[in-house]
Amino acid sequence: MIQVVFAAGGLLALWCGVNWAFDVRGITTRRAERIRRKSQETWATMGRLGGPTTFYSSVGYLRFLGAVMAGAGLLLVVAAYALWRLG
Repeated sequence: MIQVVFAAGGLLALWCGVNWAFDVRGITTRRAERIRRKSQETWATMGRLGGPTTFYSSVGYLRFLGAVMAGAGLLLVVAAYALWRLG
C-alpha cells in the first residue's frame, strides 16, 4: 500500500515540478504575477503605495522550486520501486 502512495505522490510531484521548472504554458509566469499582484493589494490595504519586490515572487525562484519538486518526485518514484522490489 505504501508503494502506491509513494508512486502516486512521486508522479504528481514530478509532473508538477516539470511544469513549473520548464514553465509549460506560462504556469510559472502567471503564478509569479499573481503573487506580485496579491502582495501589492495587501500593501495597498495598509495604505502603502506599491508593493515589495520579493525574491519569492520571482519567476526564477518558482522555476528553481519546480526543479526541486521534480527531483523529490523522482526520488519518491525510485523509493516506491525499491520498496516494491523488496516486497
